[in-house]
Amino acid sequence: TAEPCGVCRPCIEIAAGSSVDVAEIDGASNNGVEDVRQIRERVTYLPQRDRHKIYIIDEVHMLTTQAFNALLKTLEEPPPHVKFIFATTEPHKLPDTILSRCQRHNFRRIPAQRMVERLQHIAKEEGSTISDRALSLIVRQSEGGMRDALSLLDMVLSACGREANDEAVAEALGAIDRTAVQEICEALVRRDAKAVLARIEALHNLGADFRRLAEELALHLRHLLVARSVGEAPEELADSERKAALTLANQTDPAHLARLFDLLHGAIWEVSRAAEPRLAMEVTLLKGIHLAPSAPVSELIARVDTLSRKLGDAAPGTSAAEGVRP
Repeated sequence: TAEPCGVCRPCIEIAAGSSVDVAEIDGASNNGVEDVRQIRERVTYLPQRDRHKIYIIDEVHMLTTQAFNALLKTLEEPPPHVKFIFATTEPHKLPDTILSRCQRHNFRRIPAQRMVERLQHIAKEEGSTISDRALSLIVRQSEGGMRDALSLLDMVLSACGREANDEAVAEALGAIDRTAVQEICEALVRRDAKAVLARIEALHNLGADFRRLAEELALHLRHLLVARSVGEAPEELADSERKAALTLANQTDPAHLARLFDLLHGAIWEVSRAAEPRLAMEVTLLKGIHLAPSAPVSELIARVDTLSRKLGDAAPGTSAAEGVRP
């Protein structure tokens, strides 16, 4: 049914993964012809209790061409009591003969704020004091997938304990510490070259991935630009990060933030292919510090008008002085 009650026995068993009429198959490890033949043999049997027999094939794009061909016959003439659900992150890899016999439904990403709230609830139930900033980092690493976020949270709690700090969480995830990203962006806005180079040195000693650093800096500059443009920071940030981002964004011009973003976004490609990623990152950041101050168009026009009037006032005096020369 499209509206499950969630309390009856079939609903509870399906949610727990113990239903006899719902089978989930990993397409990555069961991708051969023999595996598909076993499925074809099973579909002939009626469901034991429910109305339909459901086969969920995860990562279906991993099936071989021969396996798809073996499955095609069943899809062309499926038994009325059988439903197939194909899950994949790469639908373009599925053969057209399979796609033409399926209904396609794209799953949306879960909003970051909702994922953070869910992780907060789970962390509280587990007795963990992990910070909202660390949970936001886990959500960013999961890229909108709740299952991946739960796996990462479990990994972090196992590796760092229930009182993990932000630096330990970032190290466990192989990510860049958010504090370092914020400090570098602050130094860029304030044109503090010494602070930037000191932070890069510290990250280099920690073995940081400078391509990942460029991505995080570009993302944070995007957050600052959004905060400066609309008056509030993105909801995907933790509360403490939102306040800090809004405060820093209000200290600079949006045009300057846009130029810094363009610089760092372009550096992602350059740093990833540089022979010396650290040097490429340092020079990119120094370029950002030495960017010429930007000014609104209206202010530039006013300056030009003022200069024109001054030149106009000075012109007659200049001609008179030239006329009395011997």
